[in-house]
Amino acid sequence: MNTMIQRSRLAAVVATCVGLLLAVPGRGNERASTSSWRDDPAWHDGPAEWTEYEAHRSIYGVDRSYDATIFTNKQRMDPRTTTKASDWRAPDTIEVFKHNVSEMIPTEHYTYRFLTTCFVRTDTLEVFKLAASTQEDCGTTSHEFVVRDGRVEANESCYFPGTGRVSSTFDAPSGLMFHDALSLRLRDYPFDDAAHPQWTVTLVPDQTDTHAVSPRPASATVSYVGRERIRVPYGEVDCHHLRVSHAPDGGVGSSDYWFAADRALLHVMVRYEGPYGVRYALKHRGWWAYWDRTQPRPN
Repeated sequence: MNTMIQRSRLAAVVATCVGLLLAVPGRGNERASTSSWRDDPAWHDGPAEWTEYEAHRSIYGVDRSYDATIFTNKQRMDPRTTTKASDWRAPDTIEVFKHNVSEMIPTEHYTYRFLTTCFVRTDTLEVFKLAASTQEDCGTTSHEFVVRDGRVEANESCYFPGTGRVSSTFDAPSGLMFHDALSLRLRDYPFDDAAHPQWTVTLVPDQTDTHAVSPRPASATVSYVGRERIRVPYGEVDCHHLRVSHAPDGGVGSSDYWFAADRALLHVMVRYEGPYGVRYALKHRGWWAYWDRTQPRPN
């Protein structure tokens, strides 16, 4: 009996120590990863990953300051309608990460509203669907892509004169990626590989513009810059720095991403600098069922 009690006490001590090792100091709502970030049990706990960023974007040639929010959660998609499946247990549904980027940017006259939703397959991290809309009080521009059966269906509606509605279909090239999904897709870079391979990809440009944007992809490379400890409003974070060199887009020819090195943070994007003078710096991260009106917004 004494031996059993000793073993029980030892197991309790070990469990406590493991819990302390996995915990993130001062971050009670974080969850420690025990496997690949995309297979972590946290994605099946109910709430979505909620991140808020101190953000900047250039509009009318002026640097605008605002807050950007990204919600990421798993859901099932109906491949026929390309919408959320009415029956998630149906055998032909597609499991995706829904990666929703929301921006509200005030200017002197009115507020710009950008909403970009990427539906990324959980098994391959290939985009199944991407929908982006930009709104301001003069009009609305929207972009939609659906990738299936080796083809890309692209649709755009732009309110500016000489544009209008445009649809096109083209073969999905090898290594196809979408700039607007890289904040999720690049979390899967092999950070632990000492060789830090360079990826050659085919990249669809950033779609967050009120004007017409080309849907056609072009060659780009993803390179590992190094491991850096950076300070953002969230605090000091140990990060992996990646650089994407791409065709001229939104005034720049490259975009930089910093992803958390700590596995407990599931390699979340901590900082970003890219087209259109956009810069993100992480302020908050947690887990929130934002669709549930009984749950208050996290502090």
